[in-house]
Amino acid sequence: MKKYKKIYIEITNNCNLNCSFCSPVQRKRKNMTLEEFETILKKVKDYTDYIYLHIKGEPLIHHQIIDLLKKAEEYNLKVNLTTNGTLLPKYAKILSSCKSLNKINISLHSENNIPNYCGKIFDSVKEIPERITIIYRLWTLKSNDLDKKSTEIVEKIKKYYNLSPDVVEKIKKEKNIKINPHIYVDKDNEFTWPSITDEQTKGYCYGLKTHIGILVDGTVVPCCLDSNGLVPLGNIFTEELKDILNKEKTKRLQKSFQDRNPCEELCKSCTFKEKLK
Repeated sequence: MKKYKKIYIEITNNCNLNCSFCSPVQRKRKNMTLEEFETILKKVKDYTDYIYLHIKGEPLIHHQIIDLLKKAEEYNLKVNLTTNGTLLPKYAKILSSCKSLNKINISLHSENNIPNYCGKIFDSVKEIPERITIIYRLWTLKSNDLDKKSTEIVEKIKKYYNLSPDVVEKIKKEKNIKINPHIYVDKDNEFTWPSITDEQTKGYCYGLKTHIGILVDGTVVPCCLDSNGLVPLGNIFTEELKDILNKEKTKRLQKSFQDRNPCEELCKSCTFKEKLK
C-alpha cells in the first residue's frame, strides 16, 4: 500500500480574513462535521502518518477544532495546521493539550493592519510546549530577498526574541532558521494560485506522489493547490481511497506528472512546477 508523506484535509473553507496572497474560494461554504472527519480518518489512516488541516480556510474558526484534533489522536495521526494566527490567543493553551498536534505554521503576512498582530501571536506561542513545532512563515515577493513588509516583520521577531545580528542575517538570506528550541522562521516566494486561464507549461509535480488533498465536501484532488476542485478524482465520503487511486484518470494523471507533461488543464497552468526545476 502506498504511503503518502502527507494528506491535506480541508476541515473548513471559511476564513475570517481576506489576504491578498490567497485566491478566492469559488465553492459552497462549508464546515466539515466531526462524523465526516472521522469517515476520512478511517479511510486515510493506512495511507499516511501526517494530515495537514489546510487547503483553504482558517482551521481555528472551526467550532469543533479541538474535537477534530482529539479524533486524529484516536487514529494515531499527527496533525500539522496552517493558520493566520488571529485566533491563537484564544486557542493556544487548549491546543497545547492535543497530543496529535505536531506543527503549527503561522502565516505572518496575514497581518492586515490588525493592532499588535505579531505581538499577540508571539505571546500566544509562549503557551505552546516545545513538543509542537512552530513555523513563522513569510511570503516574499519575486525573490527570496525580503520585501518591505517582510523586513518589518523580521524586525518585530528580532525585537521580541532578542535575536543576534547573525541570526537576523540568516533569516534574510536562508530558509527555515531556528530562533528557539521549537520555533523557526521560514520564507518562500509568493506564488500564483493555478488557473486554467494561465499560460501552459510542462514540468514535474509531487501531486499523487507525496501527497493528495481532500476538500471540505469530500472531493479528492491531486494536490493542495487545486483549491476549487477542478481536477476531481472521486469523493472520499462515497468511495474508498484505494478505489479512487486505482481509477484510470488518477493513474493517467500520475504518469503525466512523472513524464513532466501534465494532462489536466489546471496542472498545465500551475506555476508551482517552476519551483521543482
